[in-house]
Amino acid sequence: MAERERVSPENVLISAGAEKPVKEGTYLQRTGLRLALCVGALASFVIVALVIKWICIAPAIPAVLPGTDPGTAKAMVDNYKSIQQVALEPYTTLFDSVVVKVLLPVFTSILGYIFGSHRSGRNDVG
Repeated sequence: MAERERVSPENVLISAGAEKPVKEGTYLQRTGLRLALCVGALASFVIVALVIKWICIAPAIPAVLPGTDPGTAKAMVDNYKSIQQVALEPYTTLFDSVVVKVLLPVFTSILGYIFGSHRSGRNDVG
């Protein structure tokens, strides 16, 4: 098996036409990315935890036997739908109050501040 040639990131940039090396972001941008990563990870954790909890508590699908009266089968399915909605409601409320109303605004305001406020290299005194 032929050995693969390793190419450094600098060589890739040079071959793509980049003349200057890539600069890291400012301290504020790097800190903002770390903070946004933490908030995003927390939101992901909350979402996964809610989904797992919902899967564990979700009501079982009713078994409708082939000889069941159509009216009874419809009533069973309607009952299942209403029970499922009642069981899902606390989780959607928790998702809305934690992720949508708290974490998402914090996440967007962090990113908006970090990447919306940048320093220009020139002095804007006029």
